[in-house]
Amino acid sequence: MASFERTDPERPNRLDWQILLNGAISLYVSRIALDEACKWFQEHEYLMYRFDCTQWTTEEALYARMRETLNLPDYCGGNLDSLSDCLIDITISYDGGAIVVFDHFSAFVKRYPQLAQGLLDVIEINSRRLLLTGYRLIALVQVDDPKMAFAPVGACPILLNPLEYRKKIQGIRGYKK
Repeated sequence: MASFERTDPERPNRLDWQILLNGAISLYVSRIALDEACKWFQEHEYLMYRFDCTQWTTEEALYARMRETLNLPDYCGGNLDSLSDCLIDITISYDGGAIVVFDHFSAFVKRYPQLAQGLLDVIEINSRRLLLTGYRLIALVQVDDPKMAFAPVGACPILLNPLEYRKKIQGIRGYKK
C-alpha cells in the first residue's frame, strides 16, 4: 500500500497526514487532545504501543519495557543503536500503521535528557525508513510541562551517491577499476 493515496480528497484532513508532514513525532500537553488522537488512530486501523514513562526509572527499564511491549527479540536493547536496528521489524498494520504513545515523557526527560532525545531521533529515522515500504510509524509524545521543547530529530546528512561511494570504497581497499 502507498503511504497515502494522492487522489484521496480527505488526505489533508487526516491526522496521520498532518503529523507526518512535519515528521513522525507529535507533541501533546493536553491529555484530552492525546486521547482524541489515540481514538482517531484506533478508528483508522493503527496498532497502538503505549508507554507510561514514569516507570522508566533506569535505562534498563526503558529497554526492557520497549522489548516487551514492541515484542522485540531478546538480543535487542541496552543502547539506542540496537533498538534502532530492531525497531524496523515491529508489527505494523498495513492498512493503518503503528503509533507509539509516550505518556508523561517529561518525567523521563528530566532523568535522562540525552537518552530521551536519542529515543525520539531513533523513532523519526525508523519512521522514514518504514515509509519507504508503505508502513507508517508515528509517535505521540505527551509531556506534563507545556514549556518543554526538543531539538530537531531525524537529521540526514548529504551523502555521496551510491555509485561514486562504491568506487571510493573500492579505491580505499586497493581495488581500482
